[in-house]
Amino acid sequence: MFSTFFKQNKNKRYNYTPRYYDERKERMDNLKKKHGLIEDDNKGKRFNRTNFRDEWKQNSKIQSNKNSRIRFLVILAFLLTAAYVALSYLDLVVF
Repeated sequence: MFSTFFKQNKNKRYNYTPRYYDERKERMDNLKKKHGLIEDDNKGKRFNRTNFRDEWKQNSKIQSNKNSRIRFLVILAFLLTAAYVALSYLDLVVF
């Protein structure tokens, strides 16, 4: 009863054998990478947590700047319209 309570499970193992392996091609690819004839795919843009976070912050900052500009223009238009109506009510505008 107590032996199964303290028993640890073993890791599962896989018996994977590749279907096709070309040793010559693998050796040629390694030589080409070594001498810089082939660019390694990992040298490109990598997506890790910090890059994703920085990109997210930059995009949200651009979006918030756009929203604040739109908000400013709407408020400015409202204030100008209110000022025009107030001055025309007092007959001070001569347009």
